[in-house]
Amino acid sequence: MRTPARLLTVALSFAVLFVAGSAAAMADAPTGGAWPDGEKKSTLDLLLVFGGGTLVLFVVVSLFGLLTARNNYVPPSPSTELSTTGDHTPKHR
Repeated sequence: MRTPARLLTVALSFAVLFVAGSAAAMADAPTGGAWPDGEKKSTLDLLLVFGGGTLVLFVVVSLFGLLTARNNYVPPSPSTELSTTGDHTPKHR
């Protein structure tokens, strides 16, 4: 797949999702008492919910990245020397 085809795919996907999301967002609001208004949230509450959740997610992903990027144990290369038993008997006896 060439680069222009990839760019067209991304742009077309964005356009389709944007149109589909816009259609759902333009739906009429419920009328009457069918859907009563909930209690209002303060700006601080909204900042804590959305900003705090984003911050916690960022910290968790960063910690996971740091933990997986550590230096793993690499065993030493095997030696070329042969280990023998002193009495020339098999080890399984």
